Amino acid sequence: IVFSADCDWVESIGEAAVENITPDEARQTAINRARISAIESKTGVRVHGSTMVKDYNLMADIVHTLSQGYIIDEKIIKWEQGLFQESEDKAPITTYKVRLKACIAGVGEKDPYFKVDAKLNKPVFIEGDEAIITIKTSRDSYLNIFNLTADDRISLIAPSNTLPIIPIKANKEFQFPPEGFGLLMSVIKDKKRSSECFIIIAAKEPYDFIGINKKTEGLTVPEFYRNIIKIPSNAKAEEMLVYEVVAK
Repeated sequence: IVFSADCDWVESIGEAAVENITPDEARQTAINRARISAIESKTGVRVHGSTMVKDYNLMADIVHTLSQGYIIDEKIIKWEQGLFQESEDKAPITTYKVRLKACIAGVGEKDPYFKVDAKLNKPVFIEGDEAIITIKTSRDSYLNIFNLTADDRISLIAPSNTLPIIPIKANKEFQFPPEGFGLLMSVIKDKKRSSECFIIIAAKEPYDFIGINKKTEGLTVPEFYRNIIKIPSNAKAEEMLVYEVVAK
């Protein structure tokens, strides 16, 4: 395995019930729960108590966990379909259980004096709203912004061909997008509501993320972290901003 020297393979299980969500959303929830469990077993940091999750909005849990360990590679070993019955007087609901094998890398030794703080103009957006991200770093750095969407893909927002390098000054608030640019929010096709996340990475040197963003459908989570891990731990600071988008 190409990445076995840089990470540890861990097997984990995630489960989700098809309740008020589609089967596809339940399967994605099960995968995310298995990812959380895999990182927890590698780092010892507990995020959630149960592998059975009814609520599909796990983005906050995922975000907290991804800051503890990087998923460099993953393979689905087995899917199981079952039934979950809370009590005898309630109808059983379909569940999906996934057994996942993930290769988890540590985040490494960070620079304790290099921090990035970021905030959004609001936590919930209506489709068509404009997002504004306010960012402040403790050191001069270069800004990179990614978007983890509800379809489990990560796309580069900035830098871009029109903004190839975005330097930001230490301890000075920077607003993205800058004047003349817009960041319009949208919902994935056929979804009424989705939880997503902006991943903010401030780096001490510019990094060619534009070169890895050739795929129009975005990067998988392991593809993304295989690139992030190339930046030395003490040369980057990360922040994640969870938000919701609601269809009109």
